[in-house]
Amino acid sequence: MKAKVKELRGLIYGTFDSEAEMAKEIGWPRQRLSKITNGVKEPDVNELNAIAKPLGKSVGDIAQIFLRYKSPNEQHV
Repeated sequence: MKAKVKELRGLIYGTFDSEAEMAKEIGWPRQRLSKITNGVKEPDVNELNAIAKPLGKSVGDIAQIFLRYKSPNEQHV
């Protein structure tokens, strides 16, 4: 499992019983959140904001999850 996915899921499951519960809280279909938590889709700034609020984190905190696992030449750490 990718480290960023594991880190984000840890935050979600620390606050919610399931990803579906969080998706409902932010008004998204479960599949939209699932694509992000499975590493299929990189979130844009609006999605980062939507994810951050119910987790009690800043947009920057959530963005760092995705940014720290990328290098400038697109190789993942």
